[in-house]
Amino acid sequence: MSGGPDFGARADFYTFAPESLAQDLPAFEILREVGKGSMGVVYEARVRQTGARVALKILPPSLTLTERALARFLREGRIMARVRHPDIVGFVDQGSTGRLHWFAMEFVDGVTLEERLRIGPLPVQRACAIAARVGRALQFAHEHGVVHRDVKPGNLMLRDGAPGDGDGPRVAITDFGLARETGTGSMTESGAIVGTPMFMAPELVLGGTVQASTLADVYALGATLYAMVTGRPPFEGPTAPSVLKALVDRDPVPPRRLRHDLPPQVETMILQAMARDLAHRYGSALEFAEDLERFLRGERILARRPHVGLRAARWCARRPLVCALWAAVALLSIGAFTLLRERDRSALERSLAEAERLLALASTDRDEQDRPRSSEERRDLLLASVAAASATIARDETFAPAWFVRARAHHRLHDYGDTLHDLDAAARLRGGPTTEILHFRIDALRQLGDPASMQRLQHDLAALLQLDPSPHTRALVADHLLDLAAQTGPAERNEVLARARDVLAPAGDDDARAAVVRARILELEGAPAAAVAALRLACERHRGNLYVHLQAAAMFDRTGLAEEAARERDAAARLSPDAAPAPPPTPVDLEEVGRFLGDVDRLLQALDRRPPGDNPPR
Repeated sequence: MSGGPDFGARADFYTFAPESLAQDLPAFEILREVGKGSMGVVYEARVRQTGARVALKILPPSLTLTERALARFLREGRIMARVRHPDIVGFVDQGSTGRLHWFAMEFVDGVTLEERLRIGPLPVQRACAIAARVGRALQFAHEHGVVHRDVKPGNLMLRDGAPGDGDGPRVAITDFGLARETGTGSMTESGAIVGTPMFMAPELVLGGTVQASTLADVYALGATLYAMVTGRPPFEGPTAPSVLKALVDRDPVPPRRLRHDLPPQVETMILQAMARDLAHRYGSALEFAEDLERFLRGERILARRPHVGLRAARWCARRPLVCALWAAVALLSIGAFTLLRERDRSALERSLAEAERLLALASTDRDEQDRPRSSEERRDLLLASVAAASATIARDETFAPAWFVRARAHHRLHDYGDTLHDLDAAARLRGGPTTEILHFRIDALRQLGDPASMQRLQHDLAALLQLDPSPHTRALVADHLLDLAAQTGPAERNEVLARARDVLAPAGDDDARAAVVRARILELEGAPAAAVAALRLACERHRGNLYVHLQAAAMFDRTGLAEEAARERDAAARLSPDAAPAPPPTPVDLEEVGRFLGDVDRLLQALDRRPPGDNPPR
């Protein structure tokens, strides 16, 4: 460090001279201070070598006197490097100079959602679109083993000059200073409360950091959407303890009481995301995001409010004596039964939660001691997850979530026959397959690759396109059409390629699979140079996407680019060491291909005829 005060000798939390940063960090030109928080100072800076603008977060030397603070700061940079996503602020670099530690992030032009809310509530459609994008970004982080733990308007940036695309306005999730890696030890004292009280999940207040699961982020996103549509947080108070007490003791004011033009569906989704009981909350950030997207498309949402329970409670409030008499009579007759049933239900949920925990741990790169997790350890965790889910099923064979969790574990183990069996059971118990079940089933059928599986795969693709005609689903169907085209003669190939282009037309290159499929179409049309260029662009745009790296490695091999193919295979291996190899090609039944193309044609015509906002045919 350059000369200056005796760091840490004064009470000032940030005891360092900002004017000395130019000497300590010669690679950066410091432009201005952007913000200051409990975990460092953020500056707008410019990289001298490239001219790129970055947000430079610096841990003042006085803070490094605390070993825990330094470890938390270093972990924040490591976590940000791990979760690269268009709607998460991008990580650039990290380092230290003497006792000064720093990391550089993408500089986001825009304002925080908190600053925007000072003007007033957002339009409902825009608020839901923002929440849906944040939900998908949080799901990406959760799938990479990271829980944010401080989702709030102040940590969500609205990007300038990005009015949005088909998926809504552009955002950037910031500040992973309190984030936690699932499957690792916490950096917080046992039982400590972390986060912002006004947007904190109740279980964090009652159970501390041990309860900081992905569902706590779902709650915080629901509370943030509450603030977006009402202009105020769900709980307020003069002090943090008063807010925490309100959070534990009572429910938030229903948002429609604060905004009368709020659609009932939005209130229902917010209240389900903020449900106190984790079993009644959305099961993942993705489920919440998908329900918001259904609302934005004018479709029926899946969230439901307990209308019967509310009506019963109001009826009892008006007739307390009658209710007391009924309660006394009922207590003697059903008390024991209720106790046993609740005990069994709690045991089911605990057993399933253990299966899900083991499945999540198998997705993490490092173990509890921060050591690299081997493929054998991953396999042991997956087998343990299968055993826990099987124990849950043995208790209650009608518990659909247990079948689905076991199917996901079998899928990770590449036991695709068992995967199909469990997915079919989950679909039957739910009354039909969901889009999530269809996605897993399609991949399992594709991996099996026998003629019967391929025929069933085509049926599931058509069903998925009917349920969810989104860009990602269209890309999935087009991808399968290209697999068929690669094995047919020139005449049939041209027809299949034309159909693939028609299916893919509404999908943009923001979807990774759509970008890859367009590159494959160019290759099959006899333009390998253009195909390689398109896939290189997809690799750059979707860096960190396992599917893109695997497809790039395969195409580069086919076009003789051995070195690039090896690099992409290495990237894929780093992302998923236990990734399954690509299945061998399956002989094509041209008559079956014709039937599938006819199904796709009919579906596309039905989708084109459907008025905007109508529900897709079920």
